[in-house]
Amino acid sequence: MLDLNSRFILSQDIVLRSIGDKYWALNTQNGNQYRLNEVSYSLLNLTRECITLEDMVQQALQEYNIDRARLLADCDTMLQDALKKNIVKEVE
Repeated sequence: MLDLNSRFILSQDIVLRSIGDKYWALNTQNGNQYRLNEVSYSLLNLTRECITLEDMVQQALQEYNIDRARLLADCDTMLQDALKKNIVKEVE
């Protein structure tokens, strides 16, 4: 699991887009497209500015009616996947 104080920012080559109820992360460098659900899109939008995992969880808790432990696990999974796909970067 990622450290709650880990900080993340959207990669500079990524553009987030939504059309109606469809959401994507588009890599402008290599053309890769990643389909997102509404919650992932919302969470990734928070990474437009550098944000810690803890702050991400706190903001999402205000928006969604969900258990903190479940949200934390889901955020961790989403961020791990986004890191592998170079959608976000961890800031040292």
